[in-house]
Amino acid sequence: MSKRFQILLTAASAALLSTQALAQDLFIQDATVVTEAGQQADTDILIRGGQIAQIGSDLTVPDGMDVLDGAGQWVTPGLFSSFSTLGLVDIGAESSTNDISASDADTSVSERAVDSFNPRTAHIANTRRRGVTHAVVSPSPSGESIFAGTGLIASTTGDFQSVVNDSAFVHVALGETGSSRAGGSRSAALAQLRAALDDAQGYPSRYRSPTDGDALSRQDAAALAPAVRGEVPMIIAASRASDLMGIIRLKEEYPALDIIILGATEGWQVADALAAADIKVIVDPVQDLPSKFEDLGARYENVLLLDEAGVDYAIANLTSFRVTKPAALGQHAGNAVGNGLSWDKAFAAITSTPAGWFDLPSSDIATGPITNLVVWDGDPLEATSAPLKVWIDGQEQSLESRQSLLRDRYNPLNESDMPHKYR
Repeated sequence: MSKRFQILLTAASAALLSTQALAQDLFIQDATVVTEAGQQADTDILIRGGQIAQIGSDLTVPDGMDVLDGAGQWVTPGLFSSFSTLGLVDIGAESSTNDISASDADTSVSERAVDSFNPRTAHIANTRRRGVTHAVVSPSPSGESIFAGTGLIASTTGDFQSVVNDSAFVHVALGETGSSRAGGSRSAALAQLRAALDDAQGYPSRYRSPTDGDALSRQDAAALAPAVRGEVPMIIAASRASDLMGIIRLKEEYPALDIIILGATEGWQVADALAAADIKVIVDPVQDLPSKFEDLGARYENVLLLDEAGVDYAIANLTSFRVTKPAALGQHAGNAVGNGLSWDKAFAAITSTPAGWFDLPSSDIATGPITNLVVWDGDPLEATSAPLKVWIDGQEQSLESRQSLLRDRYNPLNESDMPHKYR
């Protein structure tokens, strides 16, 4: 082993140990604390050994305790990205780093995101630095199938054990994308979906050989069966109002389906019908201009009208850098607040609401073990606010990432004595 490699290995080990050994004792004074029940101003929090020992106003600071002056700061549960391709791609245009889809594969539903998921991609640390502690991770459809595969839920710790649920949902594309995959029409896409649902309902009795299904192989039918039984959600990408009505009719035919519509750009036009059908939606409040023909009815009031109708919704950043880097989640929710949605509802739409859809434990801030907690230097829905501290599953996390290291290394104010190119 070369001396240079030994030095690098020692430095890497030290960095890992410092991340794991982050302080677990802290007194946060006079912060705005946001719980699942609402906001509490001027509240103190005493953290000991990674647990919240006390929470309340005017607590006594224990001797020798590190104190964080929380004035102007906020303490919240971690943010939850309700849809992403996080960990499936490093560079979109470089195929060797892109596992989002497999256009030449013979499989579809049985393609599991967990088999491609890389928790050490730089995007995950960058996302954690923006207060996102958990994310839905999904592949995308390709080839001649409307099915993207089976998605997962993961924390953003960057650990190899960070996957919380490796078979959390099935992702399907309808609308323009599904039409193009299925052969050229929306009718073909829905016909493929209905045939696949029937295959999964009839699994395993209708399969005497691996190819006995009308639309799915035995392997893919087995992967779809839990969604048909309503045991896991089915995320269906669709935007046009007529497509959303088609999904509502599909729900009537297969009532066990737990459907989450991704996009729903024209959802405001059929909001009452979505609410009556008990269909959830993931929307982006920033998506207020049409980028495709199916988005002609895009408007910033979409989320407001869905909320008014009683639709169960989550907010995601499906635009800008899209779902590869969901770090701007709080900013997108903040835009919804700027357009009239209440702060509490916008925050719930990026935390407790989508987390509940996927049966994640509560992250309410109360005495006892810390689940997922973030200390911010300001309102978490403001674009200029940033986390000061992040805990995931009771462990404080590093806020260092490749992005921050490069920023500091090449900062013109860097006072390092090393030649610039070696910094």
